[in-house]
Amino acid sequence: MGGLTVLCHSCRYQVRKDFPYCLRCGTQRKKAQVDQFDAPQLRQPGSTGASVAKVSREPFTIGRSSGCDLKLDHPSVSREHARIVRESGSYYLEDLGSLNGIRVDSGLGPQDAERIRGGKARLHDGSVVFVGDVALIFEQPRTAAIGSKTMVRPAGMTMLAPARELISPADAIADEHAPAEPLSATPRKRSGWALKQIPDDRGRLEWALRNTRTGAYLSLDERQVFVWNQIDGRATTRDLLFAYLEEYGELALPRIEQALKMFASVDLVAGLPGQRSTAELSFWRRAGRATLNALLRMEISVKGLDGLIERGYRRFGWWFFTRPAILLLALVVPAGLAAFWFDRDKYKLLDTEGAGPWGGAIVLIVFFAACTVHEMAHAMAVKSYGRRVNRGGFMMMMGMPFAFVDTSDMWLGSRWSRVVVALSGPLVTAEIAGGLAIGAYYSHSALAGAILFQIAFALYLNTLYNFNPLMPLDGYMALSDAMRFPRLREESRAYFTRGLWRDLRRRKLPTLKQWGMTLYGLCAILGTYGFIALGILAWNGRIGKFVHKSVPDPWAHMIIVAGIGVVLFPVWYGYFKALTRLLRRLGDKRQRRVSQAPAKA
Repeated sequence: MGGLTVLCHSCRYQVRKDFPYCLRCGTQRKKAQVDQFDAPQLRQPGSTGASVAKVSREPFTIGRSSGCDLKLDHPSVSREHARIVRESGSYYLEDLGSLNGIRVDSGLGPQDAERIRGGKARLHDGSVVFVGDVALIFEQPRTAAIGSKTMVRPAGMTMLAPARELISPADAIADEHAPAEPLSATPRKRSGWALKQIPDDRGRLEWALRNTRTGAYLSLDERQVFVWNQIDGRATTRDLLFAYLEEYGELALPRIEQALKMFASVDLVAGLPGQRSTAELSFWRRAGRATLNALLRMEISVKGLDGLIERGYRRFGWWFFTRPAILLLALVVPAGLAAFWFDRDKYKLLDTEGAGPWGGAIVLIVFFAACTVHEMAHAMAVKSYGRRVNRGGFMMMMGMPFAFVDTSDMWLGSRWSRVVVALSGPLVTAEIAGGLAIGAYYSHSALAGAILFQIAFALYLNTLYNFNPLMPLDGYMALSDAMRFPRLREESRAYFTRGLWRDLRRRKLPTLKQWGMTLYGLCAILGTYGFIALGILAWNGRIGKFVHKSVPDPWAHMIIVAGIGVVLFPVWYGYFKALTRLLRRLGDKRQRRVSQAPAKA
């Protein structure tokens, strides 16, 4: 399942096949040709320039003596203080009997780094090393395929304090004194962001920008990153325009404005024209917006799951990414499909051979347990790449309930690692369904076989649904990443509804890509309406039976319509908002015509 990666034989996390070391624990990959890569380096914390020294020889000595490979002129450093050695494929920092010893930050912070005298400690990528009181950072050699290290600015470390309250998920909030003149605006970065260059197998630069306070991500190109880096709290939009001209040779105000709007959309930039502060809104207006956001994002999530999932991965989860587990998956999925095909002659759908309500209860319990395993597969795949699982829970989409795991931290990983994470859930569901179908085929009990058959059928339907590329689920995520088209659904629908007809009116023939977007946009729209209809029928059946027994007509029908309206609020609200904007524009045009009529007379 790892594609270009294999599991590190030491820490069990994914390591690239074209890189000699595990970036998490520093262990050398088996059969890796280390001589083909640059040597590790030591640099000072906070320094982004050249390294202090390359660890180009073994052993590499550090001390105050001029004969050491790295001379540190500091009173806390002994003449021959420590050395870096490589043993069993890993680098270690070894104390040479110094007076003040050495420390290696375990990742909990310098204050928790244990002082070592006469011993040694393993080094991994990013280890903070203390030789006496001198801090150094040990870094493995990096290539373009690995990507740059993540640049992080925690909350409180940039020019603006963290935003305490957002007006809406899509609106950026700025200070109260944002200027009205676009070119004189002074955009400023908000606190709490992370920027990382991610691998690109076609030689292009791709970047991921994350809001560490909200978890929102943006995928940026090189020019958008240039604009981001120019925002220093002093440069106006006019300054950004001329800096862009000097760098790329073009005055591209629309591109700069678009980039600033992107940053503001995830609450990372303030000071843009037209932005409003929550202080300007009344209590009831803020309460109304909070209710609207809750209805648009119907989810119940639990944070702080990362530690629990981390422990689960270390104990057993890593096994599912080994070669035996992948081979088992490759055998069980097709064998299960074949067994399910022959099971159709032995069992009937929705017939549990007289098991009654207990049979239905068993089917539901096992089905929901398998769906939980589906989400855990996503989480374990995220952990296999050393990333975080920010949260998990339940959500409503198109009026239907779903469990979910937040895998957005994978935007700091490679494109194919995101594909693996997206496909891991439905593949595991298909494997469970295949195992149940095989069990039903060989079962000697008609009752047990019938129950296994019903569960397998439900899980196969779930797998097909999740593989559906027309809905924003696992199959769509994998497809958009594989095609390098992050907004495939939105842009295809927009081109089909507006761009295609504009091009045809101008007698401009669409390109092959645009024809593909047209086909996908049409299918996505039809699929969305079909799923909305399915959701209405499902919720009408669930709500209607209960209400009709308790409330007389016509109140029963009114309650059912209101209940379905609340459940499907995220679906119809967008259309309602678009219709409202259209009516407002038509009203403005009519008012302008009326106001201009006397002047013409």
